[in-house]
Parts: sequence; structure tokens; C-alpha cells
Amino acid sequence: MILLIILVILAIIPGVVLLLISGKMDRVDKESPGIIVSILLMELPFIIAAALLEGIFDDFIMGELLGFDEANLIGIIIRCFLIIGPAEEFCKMMGARIPTWKSPQFNCKYDGIVYCTTSAMCFAIIENILYVATSQSFVTAIFRAFMSVPGHFMFGVCMGIFYSRAKIADVKGDVAGRKKNMLIALLVPAAIHGLYDTLCFAGVPLALMTENAESTGEILASAGLMIILLGALFLLIIGIYVFLFITLRKESKGDYFFAPPMPGWVPERIRKKK
Repeated sequence: MILLIILVILAIIPGVVLLLISGKMDRVDKESPGIIVSILLMELPFIIAAALLEGIFDDFIMGELLGFDEANLIGIIIRCFLIIGPAEEFCKMMGARIPTWKSPQFNCKYDGIVYCTTSAMCFAIIENILYVATSQSFVTAIFRAFMSVPGHFMFGVCMGIFYSRAKIADVKGDVAGRKKNMLIALLVPAAIHGLYDTLCFAGVPLALMTENAESTGEILASAGLMIILLGALFLLIIGIYVFLFITLRKESKGDYFFAPPMPGWVPERIRKKK
């Protein structure tokens, strides 16, 4: 029981830390606790929806339609890019969009990042808890803290950038711009999510390939592919950290009002003096 409590705490901490970082960099007009809580609560049913969507499409597309199992590399690629990525990112987007799109608080360029990373971290925290509770493993908790959770955070940042652009276009009456950016806000994180999951899950068929190898050449070939896979995953993780460091600083510094401030708004420099 104590082990489970420790693992759950470890599962929660990374998401909370990244949420605090995202909020800290919202310098022009901080979001109210109310809208953050509303996103967190709205995301909860969409987490269930994502699980249901993945289960239904897994059974229908992967099983009945294509006949792929979980150890098939082509099946893994299709599953990650066409099922997991789109389903999870769509549900994160809806968790952020429903409470915020018409809110008067959505008036700054950086706000979209705050909203989408909030829904992403809610999703990641719940997913993390389920993983560590099932595995009962510190290795799983550490692996996900430094890889999976920052990955979800990055997907949220990408989504938030285009979500804000869609809102800005909407304020300007640019219907085409709104639709285009909303679509990109879904497709870009879904594609990166699909790539990340593919690199994670592709180790299963490669491991089976090594196990079933009948010659030295086959063993070396499968081992070489495994090394390439791990290298690609490592580079992607490094890329995620670099992207987050550069992009968050850039978006924070470039933040501005695209709609009127809320009543009672006080500039940050004055808030700091107080």
C-alpha cells in the first residue's frame, strides 16, 4: 500500500510541475484558478472517451478490418498514427475548448498554451497513475516522468499555439483562418504523438524478431534495428526538451492582448511592486 501511494505521488508530480511552469510563463494576464479547474474537470470525461474510442477502433480497424495483432510493426504504425494520436489529442482539445473558447479570459496569445497544456497534463496524470498502479514499478514511474509526461506537455504546447491562432482569427472574423488553425491544432500534436508512440511500441516486434531469429545474420539485423529505434527515440526526447525550452520562452515573450483585458486587470510590473 505504501509503495502504491509513493508511486501515485511520483505519477502526479511531473504533470503538476509542468503545469506550474506553463502558468509561470503566462506573464501578461494570468488565468484565473476557476478556468483552470474547469478545464481539469472537463477533461476527465474525455479521458474515458479517449479510452473508449481507442478500444472500439482497435477492435474494428486493427482486429476485424485489417487483422493485425499488437506485435505487427505495420499494425503498430497504423494504430499509433490513425487511432491513438488522433483520439487522445482530439479529446484533449475538447477538454480545453469547451470551457475556454467563448470565455472572455481567452484574450491573450499565450492563453491557448495554458489551456491546452492544462488538459494535456490532466490526461497525462491520470494515464500515469494507471500505468504505475498497474506496473507497481519505480522504473515505469521514472521513465514516464522524464519521457511520456514531457511528451504530452509538448503536444499540448503545439496544440495551444494553433488554438490561440484560431481564436485570434475568429476575433478578426477570419473563418477560413479559424478552421485552418483548429485543424492544425489537432493534426500536428496527433502526428508527433503518433511518431512518439510508434518509436515506443515498435520495440515489441523487434524483440520478437530477435527472439525468433534462426541465424547470426538475423540476430544482428534485428539488434541493429533495435539500436536505431532507441537512438531515434532518444533524439526525439532530446528534441522535445529543446523545443519546450525555446518555444515556451518565445511564446511567453511574444504574448499580447488580442481582445480587451478583463475588468480589474493589472499589469505584471505593478503586481510585482505590490
